[in-house]
Amino acid sequence: MDELLRDLVLIFLAAGAVLTLFHRLHLPVIVGLLVTGVIIGPYGLGVVREPAQVEVLADIGIILLMFSIGLDFTPERLRQLVRAARLGVFQMLFCIVATMGVAIAFVDRWAEALFLGFLVAHTSSTLMLKLFLDRGEFRTPQVRLGLGISISQDLSVVPMLLLVPMMARGEWAAGAFGLDILRALAALAVALVLARWVVPYWMHHVMRTRSRELYLIFLVVVCLGTAWATLAVGLPVSLGAFLAGLAIAGTQYSDQTLAEVVPFRDLLVSLFFISIGMLLDVTGIWRFALPALPVIAAVLVVKFFSGFLPALLWGSPLRIATVVGLAMAQIGEFSFVLAHVGREEGLIGYDPFQFFVLVAIVTMLLNPFMVAAGPRVTQALSVLPWLRRLEGRGVAHQHKEAPSRENHVVICGYGLNGRNMVRALEALNMPYAALELNPDTVREAQNRGEAVYYGDATRIEILHSVHLDSARVYVVAISDPKATRQTVQLARRENPGLHIIVRTRNLDEIGPLRELGADDVIAQEFETSLEILARTLHSYHLTRQNVEQTIQDIRGNAYRTFRGPSALPTDRKTLAELLPALAIETVSILDGSPAIDRTQAELDLRARTGSTVLAVQRERQLTTVPPPNYKLHVNDVLILAGTPRQVLDAVRMLEPPKASSEKPSEDSL
Repeated sequence: MDELLRDLVLIFLAAGAVLTLFHRLHLPVIVGLLVTGVIIGPYGLGVVREPAQVEVLADIGIILLMFSIGLDFTPERLRQLVRAARLGVFQMLFCIVATMGVAIAFVDRWAEALFLGFLVAHTSSTLMLKLFLDRGEFRTPQVRLGLGISISQDLSVVPMLLLVPMMARGEWAAGAFGLDILRALAALAVALVLARWVVPYWMHHVMRTRSRELYLIFLVVVCLGTAWATLAVGLPVSLGAFLAGLAIAGTQYSDQTLAEVVPFRDLLVSLFFISIGMLLDVTGIWRFALPALPVIAAVLVVKFFSGFLPALLWGSPLRIATVVGLAMAQIGEFSFVLAHVGREEGLIGYDPFQFFVLVAIVTMLLNPFMVAAGPRVTQALSVLPWLRRLEGRGVAHQHKEAPSRENHVVICGYGLNGRNMVRALEALNMPYAALELNPDTVREAQNRGEAVYYGDATRIEILHSVHLDSARVYVVAISDPKATRQTVQLARRENPGLHIIVRTRNLDEIGPLRELGADDVIAQEFETSLEILARTLHSYHLTRQNVEQTIQDIRGNAYRTFRGPSALPTDRKTLAELLPALAIETVSILDGSPAIDRTQAELDLRARTGSTVLAVQRERQLTTVPPPNYKLHVNDVLILAGTPRQVLDAVRMLEPPKASSEKPSEDSL
């Protein structure tokens, strides 16, 4: 115990120092963790002499990571992943065949070449998911494809582990191998049944006790217990942890569970990457340095095309396929498991094992930089005409141009926000066109008669296909920050008069998006906090007017920083942009309103509220700056201008009186 505590303290001290340096150099965190392991490992400075205990904690970190990932997947998202997993079969076969074709010239037995193909075929889903989590791209098409491929890889570990002893001995027992596979599939089926029916029922009764201690014990039993059960029958522990998280994802307690798991997950996953770095014998690295360079280059090329080609052929745009290929261009943690078994069985010796560890770690070190270079790689590949033709054949059956229309709404993203927008626009009989990158979602929407089209909104020709140049509003509601910025910039350049509304997750993304041309940026986390605040205030029986005023003041103060003229294009300075505090709203004169049959002079909104009536729309006629003797009728629509508070006061004046059953607040007594 003393030695374990000492090692943990020294590990985290070293990691803190290295990560501080990497933060100042703007280098990826994962790279810093790997370098930490190399420095303090038994082959480096020797600070940690027995990494076995640390590796146990790191394995628990992987279990918690896969458990938390499973918590984020609804059954519908899982079905999409299973459909995407067929790409993993192509990816693995591509890697195995390509590696065998080269390795057969340098090894004595074809079994060794096949084993090297097994090692190269795997990708670190831990590294890939951590990388996309840090980039804020977890709910993007590239992650959906990458995770679908990694599911196939994880499942393939089982037959590969069963084959390694047979390959080492040169003996093949098809009957025993088939029996082991059937046993593993049966265990997987049992796990799925438990995840679907037993765990949710059990969790409901645990939550009824309202005991946090019992709740945490339940999570440990479900997570580690499922992982242990899958390991006992020869399945990867990560798959069991993923299934455990998936079982809870279908319940109403998934958010609370994730909040409990995340702190432990991040800490222990850091240990995993440090433990990987400890495997490298830096004392003998000079012997492998030069031979490793061409091997590393070849592995990166093979791994890139193994992910790039199936994604492109499946119908993904060139941008998505490129990112998937770059994310695949590294060797995964399960390859270390296979390499360890292969060394014990005599398939590879000590030197080949160290050579493999060096190649694998370097690919993992380079991977964050490769993914970051995705836009530049995409631009370089886009000049190749054969790739464009290949991409065109892949999406030809999915993409079609929208019918010509004007003054319509274009929606980027057909998730929850996009679907709600479409339903509302159809109910109001307003023209629209929506873009979506999931071909299955597009097909289902088109079967319902909805104007949803397949296409990448970062491509100018796709924006042309939905007639963005003649659109009135462009709504961007996707979860890919980089793609959001690209499509906003393209849309503004394509249609300078377009009103662009963007949904983003974080408040700090508002400024950059407005600089690129967005008119309205809605921060999801901020608006969610306002909704929570509003419901809290309502529970104290405050009047609706007080609650609305409080929310309006907070919203105005929070967004005002990003509304200055300097953050907007100089050729689009409208009155609202030059006066960031100005609010412009429309209000209908409903039956029972005190404004009916009264003139502008009688209402005197300017003197009583400070707001100004800019125009009145009556049926199809618009009267700008109505005179003092202009009399209002039912269903007139007034366009008001003023500060948010002035406009809100005017709206309240024009509303019909309501019999309120609300309990008055103490301030009103």
